[in-house]
Amino acid sequence: MPELINSNMWLTIAILIGIVWSQIISHFGASILLHRHYCHNQFKVPVWFERMGLAMLMIACIRTPIGWIASHRMHHHHSDGPKDPHAAKHVGFWKVLLTTWDIKNIPMKYARDLYKNPNLVFCHKHWLKILIGVNVVSYIICPYFWVAFCAVPFVFAKIGFGLLNTIGHRTPGGANVPWLNFFIAGEGYHKNHHENFKRVRLHKWDTGGWLAEKLFYDKQRKTT
Repeated sequence: MPELINSNMWLTIAILIGIVWSQIISHFGASILLHRHYCHNQFKVPVWFERMGLAMLMIACIRTPIGWIASHRMHHHHSDGPKDPHAAKHVGFWKVLLTTWDIKNIPMKYARDLYKNPNLVFCHKHWLKILIGVNVVSYIICPYFWVAFCAVPFVFAKIGFGLLNTIGHRTPGGANVPWLNFFIAGEGYHKNHHENFKRVRLHKWDTGGWLAEKLFYDKQRKTT
């Protein structure tokens, strides 16, 4: 019985640490770097931040960032239409939920500029080896470390972006789903995003947008 209590305690601690780590990945890796910087070019980021963010995304099993970015651009171009890779009513709920980051059926025009970035190309070529290596090493270090470092962020990524691309488009033009902000750093205000995708901060509770403004956007706007 004491061993069971200890194992449950350590698992709980690992999950709580994983939630905090997932919030860091969600804000800096997914929201600021992947979505606002790469997809919509709202501001520039230094190379050190780009590499740090990509490392976080590899841990969260974003697969190839190029696939994610290209599919998101295509999504905006064909929003809610038959060619929208995120349109559940055309593609199917489970396919959208599970294959959002697949680049196989995304036209090259949505990714051509991305192949000029060596950091993105490296992740695109080696994402599976990185993913396997990080998970194996983390589990060898300690199963509870693996739960916190890899498993919880993966669940956060799937719940957050998977559900945003499904229930976040339950109405034409997108829907605001505030409770999803817990998983995706303020990106739950999806209707606001589609109304103006160049807008950095989508809502006063958009924590990812607030961080992006404070770290990059406001400073760059003052110098232009």
